[in-house]
Amino acid sequence: MSLTPPHAAAIRDSVLSFLQAYGADVSAPPIGKKARDAVAPFFSPDIVMSTDLAPDEPMLIQTIDSLVPPDEVVSVPAWIKSTRLEWGTTVITALAPGLAAYTAKYTEQVTDTTGTTTALLGVQHGVLRNGASGWRFVTIQSSHPMTMHRRQAEMVARATGAK
Repeated sequence: MSLTPPHAAAIRDSVLSFLQAYGADVSAPPIGKKARDAVAPFFSPDIVMSTDLAPDEPMLIQTIDSLVPPDEVVSVPAWIKSTRLEWGTTVITALAPGLAAYTAKYTEQVTDTTGTTTALLGVQHGVLRNGASGWRFVTIQSSHPMTMHRRQAEMVARATGAK
């Protein structure tokens, strides 16, 4: 079944709203809440994720259980004052009714307790499925330039006094 241009546009608008809601939620994480409850409105239980965020080895996550242990509580290091996720250029492709792909640049602004804000840049690609509970991430692949890894290390050293 092919999508009419208005249907494809409605899917793109709906996915963009979902991505903006996700960005707002992760910018103000529910500290102290069970992590599984925090991500449930956004991730499919069968989420597949990959990322090169760890500088030594890429990660592959194959389910929400491998992403977030059932009893893990959301917390952030004490030296992080705030974070804000901002989407940049975003391309959304309506694939079929209830199915879309997206590719987006993003910036995570992390402010540490010294008052310094560090911009961590990346690009993310994924597939979203719309069901009874709305849109959910089904797959996510994130890539980060080496600059992000250096900025993270500098931020941790500055905020914790590590050398």
